[in-house]
Amino acid sequence: MNELVVMAGRGDVAAQEQLFRQLSPRLEKIVGKYAWINGIDRDDLRQEAYVAVMEGLERVDPSVGSSSEYLLKFARWRLLDCLKKIRRRREECTEELDCESADNSPIPEAEMLDERLTPLQRRIIACLVQGYTWREIGDMMGFTAANIAYHLKKIRKIYGED
Repeated sequence: MNELVVMAGRGDVAAQEQLFRQLSPRLEKIVGKYAWINGIDRDDLRQEAYVAVMEGLERVDPSVGSSSEYLLKFARWRLLDCLKKIRRRREECTEELDCESADNSPIPEAEMLDERLTPLQRRIIACLVQGYTWREIGDMMGFTAANIAYHLKKIRKIYGED
């Protein structure tokens, strides 16, 4: 494997393709895990991982340890950095868009929601319309995604969808 990494690091396209084929199953597991946990598009994370491997090829020292493990760790750390940036951007957007009070609803139509809904249910619907996931709404409101699901089930009952 180390010889393959050396050749790929020198720019041998065939060696790079073979290296990616060998690393692909493990990279897919890493990407899948982070995509599922964070609700991020899998393809975006996959792209970041492959770019990280290419950058890692320039830095890897094949004489020390396992080059493939180094490249996988390099990709993992790159993904974690990427996820931190995404989380920060979401938090900045959340600060701008306050879902905490019914009087300060994120969309004007939120006030026009059915009076049968509680203020909390109205805020949840308003955030869903904004495109937030259950997990993100839960984080903004201090709940778990399961609590948001519970409230959505109650909302569906009100509208006779359950």
